[in-house]
Amino acid sequence: MEWNEKFDFAVVEDYSRKGAFDVIFQARKYDHIVHTAAPMPKASTLDFDKDFLHPGVDGTLSLLDSVHTYAPIVKSLAITGSANSVAGTMFSIMARSPEENKVNEYTNDMWNVMTPDSARESQSPYIMYCSGKKETELAVWEWMRAKRPSFGVTFLLPALIFGPPPTLAPLNLSVSFVYRFFNGTFQELPDTYAAGLFPSYVDVRDLATAHVHALSSADAVNKRFLVGAPELSSSLILDSLKKFAEKNTVPELKARLPKDTGKDSRSHLLLPRFNVDEGIETLGLNLRSAEETFADVAKRIVELEKG
Repeated sequence: MEWNEKFDFAVVEDYSRKGAFDVIFQARKYDHIVHTAAPMPKASTLDFDKDFLHPGVDGTLSLLDSVHTYAPIVKSLAITGSANSVAGTMFSIMARSPEENKVNEYTNDMWNVMTPDSARESQSPYIMYCSGKKETELAVWEWMRAKRPSFGVTFLLPALIFGPPPTLAPLNLSVSFVYRFFNGTFQELPDTYAAGLFPSYVDVRDLATAHVHALSSADAVNKRFLVGAPELSSSLILDSLKKFAEKNTVPELKARLPKDTGKDSRSHLLLPRFNVDEGIETLGLNLRSAEETFADVAKRIVELEKG
């Protein structure tokens, strides 16, 4: 790997335990930190407090406490949050009327309406995840107000994250949504909701750049940013894959794509827009096009299929 000589690993077995990160910051000095760890939803994660709230909140606060105590030269932290903290679930977005969503726009200062109690009652890992992300972020901002540390924090709030996968087994959740457009799952193009999509996305490589830029931008200190494209739909993915297939880079892809029957033609009326302008401008991002993102995903998956 390119970074082998510049990259070290240290195992934190239970990152939610108080003091779990102490040894990391006692051993060496750091200027900046990126925190990406978070529990993801799966069918077996039905205990909100154990599976989401405790590891999310306590794990992140444990990191902040260790940095505050043992890393006085740290200047900034970039933390991977989620657009779900702002918008809630895809189900809650689609529950709105077309007329309401036509002018609806999610912004950096908005929060989903979920509570820990509603998450517990839901028995839905997805709803629990969304609530857990919100509660974790709220806990961090409360910690920052109480402790007033010498370092700043920036939360990046992506929705679906796409990019060339390292392996097919398993695919991460976001990339699996794209794969379903050419693995035989869909014979006809589904509407955006039926495809399980969230109406925003970011290329993983652009998200990585956003984290790095957040660490050094004075204008990003103690702020939260929706990051990525303002819209995502089934039609956008299919159109991007069609354009890629027509270039004959992966000629077999075209025959594997679903037929467009117009089912997704009203997605722009039903789905809200995510206002990502402030994040793009503040972090100096030049986002990849949809065609580049989805082409790179498809190309890599086909390569992996061939072994």
